[in-house]
Amino acid sequence: MPEISIGMPVYNGEHHLRLAIDSILKQNFSDFELIISDNASTDATEQICREFASRDNRIRYFRQTENIGVANNFRFVFDQATVPLFKWMAHDDWIDVDWLSVLVPVAKAQHAIVFGHLQMATYDGQNLAHQANGREMQFIGPAWWRRLAYAIEPANLGKANVIYGIFPRSAITEESLRTFSVNGAPGDVMMLTECLGRVPIVFGGPTRLFKRSSPPRPPGTLKEKRASIFERTMLRQFLSLGPTSFRIGYLLLYPLALGRMKYGRKLRRFRARLAGRSLA
Repeated sequence: MPEISIGMPVYNGEHHLRLAIDSILKQNFSDFELIISDNASTDATEQICREFASRDNRIRYFRQTENIGVANNFRFVFDQATVPLFKWMAHDDWIDVDWLSVLVPVAKAQHAIVFGHLQMATYDGQNLAHQANGREMQFIGPAWWRRLAYAIEPANLGKANVIYGIFPRSAITEESLRTFSVNGAPGDVMMLTECLGRVPIVFGGPTRLFKRSSPPRPPGTLKEKRASIFERTMLRQFLSLGPTSFRIGYLLLYPLALGRMKYGRKLRRFRARLAGRSLA
């Protein structure tokens, strides 16, 4: 039995899939299994996956006969895992060679979701300057507080990417998966908020997940309408989560969530300038 199961849901991932799989297989921690679920891809995804699976018996490859949707594909790879530690992996991201060797020991020692550093990247794989880079995303303390602290954290600081951390498999329940599936695009944030009722999120060490940006818009296409501040703070979704005490607490702290979303970047830049002057 491996120490950790890694689940990779994929659909039409031929452009970046090789790098994602390679970054897992080249880890300096080797005691894992990689579960890939191909969601009825129509490109070269199947060929790429079968090629890797034929060379490395740590890979378990499944091909869906029809597209089962994103949430169900995430659930499928989770359901195939049986060992105590679990990690999701996006088919277009990649990780430092020591991601598992740094984080798995922390995950074994603590009953927590363990994450390293985030490094944003352009669609073509170049490092991208971003306010979420290098942050120690950690939400600890009593369950009521860590849930609220996570909920009011601005989305542009990368909190959704903790979904690609290392989980105690027992922390992901039927309610976690239901929360993921019914909330659409913010499903990852909502699921993590739900899980924080049972386990904290812990920073495990300075190893990086490289998160690839979406492809650039084709020339001549209209720019998407910017989401409202209420959509970006996920007000409706958080007010749908229980218990009632969480919803009341979130409403009381919502002005802080708004302020951090609207003025947080300016405040961080101001602090950086102050730090720069103090070092000069």
